[in-house]
Amino acid sequence: MKENKLKRLKEVLSIPTHSREEDLMVSYLEDVLTEKSYDFFKDKHNNIYVTKGKADYYPCFVSHTDTVHYINHNLKVVELEENGQKILTGIDSETMKPSGIGGDDKCGVYLCLEMLDKLDNVKAAFFVSEEIGCLGSKQADNEFFQNVGYAIQYDSPKGNSMSMSLMGKNLFNKTSDFGDKVSPLILEHGITDWARHPFTDIWPLMEKFNFSCLNLAAGYYNYHTSTEYVIVDDVENAFELGIKLHQILGENFYTRKEEEKPIQRIFGSLTQKSNVIVEENDYQIYVDNEDDDLDYNNTTTNTTNYEYDEDDEKNIFY
Repeated sequence: MKENKLKRLKEVLSIPTHSREEDLMVSYLEDVLTEKSYDFFKDKHNNIYVTKGKADYYPCFVSHTDTVHYINHNLKVVELEENGQKILTGIDSETMKPSGIGGDDKCGVYLCLEMLDKLDNVKAAFFVSEEIGCLGSKQADNEFFQNVGYAIQYDSPKGNSMSMSLMGKNLFNKTSDFGDKVSPLILEHGITDWARHPFTDIWPLMEKFNFSCLNLAAGYYNYHTSTEYVIVDDVENAFELGIKLHQILGENFYTRKEEEKPIQRIFGSLTQKSNVIVEENDYQIYVDNEDDDLDYNNTTTNTTNYEYDEDDEKNIFY
């Protein structure tokens, strides 16, 4: 990764942000977008929408501006070398103890900014409060997405994973034109774990607007913990993959089609191997009978200590 890009990545990762406490990140984005003279607006929920160039159908890159980590104004990004890889992690500059760096989803924020700089015709959306139930993206602006042809989010963990489904529904049809185009490139870039994940912002988008979507690895590890870290090469790989996907998909509309499958809903713990929704701790976690990485959007860390207000209780899931 070039030095100027690494500097921006560190800059984004250094901004403390937490669900419903996202003003510092939102202000940072407004400053950057204003400096670049990009056409953008902020809605009443603090979601930010950016349009660059002219196209009949735009690719749209998506990220969320909150993390699970409580605000720490002493957050410092530290660069380490391990096994020949450049790693970024967070510490408290006063106590020198680990402090969650929030690569989930600050890596996504960084990658969206890079896509805006690199591509001529592109949209980007930065949504608030994903970690407490996609509250921002559930209020996505209808007009902004009317001419979006497909959406790519960077909010899958590690460097080799992506979401094949969210909440039990496929993001795209693997045998469609979209699937035929993206699948070889995704595998070429080492993303071999096509997982069933619970949720992220493109879940409400694909439900509402019916375009094909991707949720790709963003290069963060140990997410939702104080020892979270980011592998720089994985972030750069995500950027290069995004550019190639844009080249092959172009500025076209790709409908999302899939065969709907009924999903059971049960309360409590998983009692048998089947496709179910386990409802506990105010989250609905998609569980599949394959060996997927089921602790994506892990609810056993900071988020379980979050005191939801009445609005959260009503809005997390319908």
